[in-house]
Parts: sequence; structure tokens; C-alpha cells
Amino acid sequence: MHALYTGMAACTRDDDPVRVLWMQSSQDHVSVGASQDPGADLDLAGCAKQGIPVLRRPLGGGAVWVEADQPCFFLVMPRHSLARGHRHLFSMGMGLAVAVLRQLGLDEAETRSQDIWVRGRKIMGTGAATLEKGCVFGASFLLRFPAERFLACIFAPSDGYREWVLPALREGVTDCAREMIPAPDNDAFRSALFAALRQRFGVPPKTLELTETLREAWITRGREELEDLEQGDTRPAVPSGIRINRVNHVFETSSRCGRLRLHVAGTAIRRIWCEEPRINEVLQERVIGLAPERLVLRASLSQGLELSLADEISCRVDALYRGIRTP
Repeated sequence: MHALYTGMAACTRDDDPVRVLWMQSSQDHVSVGASQDPGADLDLAGCAKQGIPVLRRPLGGGAVWVEADQPCFFLVMPRHSLARGHRHLFSMGMGLAVAVLRQLGLDEAETRSQDIWVRGRKIMGTGAATLEKGCVFGASFLLRFPAERFLACIFAPSDGYREWVLPALREGVTDCAREMIPAPDNDAFRSALFAALRQRFGVPPKTLELTETLREAWITRGREELEDLEQGDTRPAVPSGIRINRVNHVFETSSRCGRLRLHVAGTAIRRIWCEEPRINEVLQERVIGLAPERLVLRASLSQGLELSLADEISCRVDALYRGIRTP
């Protein structure tokens, strides 16, 4: 699947029209972003134990769960047609995704940054990439999100870390089965996409069957592009933590108080914990609800801890928070 849309985008010509590739995944897997380091963000042994492949995509972002038969669509067009760059591509692609959900009755669907939310929870992420003369936008409709299976795939510095991540996942991520009862089948999603395309472009989309020759050519080219990505520099999607959605992050790092665990919701600390009981007691009393910023935390912690320790903890929390705000 990933090789097919990658190759399609890389083989795009200047005179190609806007095209939409509609597919379903053939297998449960975890997809990592183009520059993401899976060894830092995932428990690769845990993935292998579950029989879950880890596959790189050319699109940005972090690790996402893709289930078997999950409907996905990829919007492909010549890059020269994007006078405003990826912003225009995201606007078009996310508009189509929201239109599909609303066609299916989910009127509460809305865009936030590069994600789509429903009733305060993320229901789908999106991504884009430029490949040769083409560019591609991708999105998938999460039918059922198996939080526990995904949790077993992520890197966890401690068991307690997973205990914090699981409720955050359940609170911050939703799926179509949860929001639409009964959940639409793939034919319903496909029909809704066709209706959204007609509405967006003003003409009915023309359906073309993909020939085996063209399919193999795109897959071959796509695998070459993906192999090149594997040789590139990679980094954790979120240093020392995981992004649940755009406003929820869980971290764990080491400090003078031992392990330090943190849950940031929006611009405030929702939960914090460290191994040293005396210090942990001060954190519970003085940090919950504060902005995770050095000066704010230092002023509060210095009233209960020695100044050097208050400064170290506030600096570590501030660095983690700044890490999630870096593009």
C-alpha cells in the first residue's frame, strides 16, 4: 500500500490531473513517519511478538496504527499546481476527509492543525509529501482503534509509563465505530468520498481500473523511494514521550529524583510523578495545573525544594514541553 501511493506520486507528470487512490490495508501494521526513528519510539520486540510489521511511509508525523481493511485515500497531483505549497494540499485533502465524515452523518467532524477531531478527540491524522514532480496527501478512516494492542507496540521506559499512556489514548483518540453506530462499511466510505469529490470539483470523478503493469511499475518505484528513506537521518517523533493528539503528551525521563513522568494536556500539567517520595509529594502539591514552563515551575517548586533541585526539574519539564512545540 505505502509503496503504491509513493510510486504513484513519484511518477507524476506535469500534465497529470488530480488523482485519488482509494485502498484498504491488507494487514494490521504500525506506520512510522518519513523521518521517525522506530527504534526510539516503538517496542520493536513487542511489535514482533504480536506479529505487527513496522513500515515506513513517505508522509510526516509519528507512529500510527493501521488496521486490516482500514479505508485509506491518497490525493496525488503535480507539485507545480500547488502555488501555496503543502498548505493548499492539506486544505484540499482535509476538506475531503471532513466532507466524507459529514456525508456519513458525523456533523461534528472538524480540522485542528493537520488532524481531524470529533467531540474533543482525534479521529484521524493526515500527512503529505513531495516526491519528484508529484505530491501526495494521505488519510485513513480509523474504524476501530485497539488501544491495548497499539500500547504494546510503543516504547515504554517503565510499566508505569504505559499505565499513564493507556487512559490518555482512550481519552484523546476515537474511531468510527465509537462515533457512528453502526459503523459504515468500506462501500459507504467510498460512496461518501465520491460525493465529496463531486462537491469539491464540480464534476463526477472518473473511475479508472489500475492495470497490473502500471501497478507493478508504481510499486517498484515506490519501494526505491522508501528504501532511500530508510537510509536517511531519523529522530524520535516526540523526544522522551508520545503524542496522543495535538494537545496531549505523555513523557518519562530521568533526573536527580529518579524517573520523572509527566502528562501535559494543552498548556497545563495534568499529572506528574517522580520516584523520590519526598519530592513527589511537593510536585503533587505545587505543580498540577501549572504551565510546563521553567520560570513558572521554578517559582512554585523553590518554595518546597532546594533551589538547585527545583531548577533542574523545572528545566527538564520545560525542555520536554518545548520539544513538542518545535515544528
